[in-house]
Amino acid sequence: MSLLLRDSLEIPGGNSPTAITELAAEDKHICITDHKATVRERVGDLLLDYQAGSFFQNNNSVLVPLTSYVRDAIFPSTAASASSTPPPTHLVDAYCGAGLFALTLAPNFAQVAGIELSADSIRFAMHNAELNGLAHKASFRAGDAAQIFDAVADFPPDRTALIVDPPRKGCDEAFIRQLLGFCAQTIVYVSCNVHTQARDVGQIISWSAEKVAEGKGKGKYVLESLRGFDLFPQTAHVESVAVLRLVS
Repeated sequence: MSLLLRDSLEIPGGNSPTAITELAAEDKHICITDHKATVRERVGDLLLDYQAGSFFQNNNSVLVPLTSYVRDAIFPSTAASASSTPPPTHLVDAYCGAGLFALTLAPNFAQVAGIELSADSIRFAMHNAELNGLAHKASFRAGDAAQIFDAVADFPPDRTALIVDPPRKGCDEAFIRQLLGFCAQTIVYVSCNVHTQARDVGQIISWSAEKVAEGKGKGKYVLESLRGFDLFPQTAHVESVAVLRLVS
């Protein structure tokens, strides 16, 4: 048995699954206890709805700094980057959930694609794209994240950024192998488990170097930065953000 207490903005008409399209004149906070009810979060200028019993980043006060940091990591300033690589125009959001990263970053890209195993989360991601006027550039599909690159075959890898935000168990080998085959210019790996993140980042770096040594890769990934965000205060846990770049 689990007890759910979730902070939410009140949705006009009620926070039921059938009343998630109206906008309130002002933010009024309520407590949601029904796992099937709809929670509404404000993140910067965006409103994001999701099912109360599903996953969503738990610390709203850190979400704007977190998403802003990811954006700035993908688009480093000229002074901070000696690379002449053109900025990315496309974004792939693996394990996208209700669309937090895909939609907060969508204004910076020509096209955004998100994938998520949960069909309910995809339904909310599509709804959130409509709610925030971003449906013209953001598409979402339900399915295994290991097959995400089949859906973005038309994305130019050298102009694509990839966000990976998996569950605590991390990524499986099939996903990492496909990631290396796609060769996105930038990877931002967000994780609530630094141990599985370290394992996966280590595999991405070492396996990409092996492909280059074998003459099969376009480049190898290097770890550019690693930073923690205190989404879980007064605990031993931290949200970790690793930024990797593809270099020739």
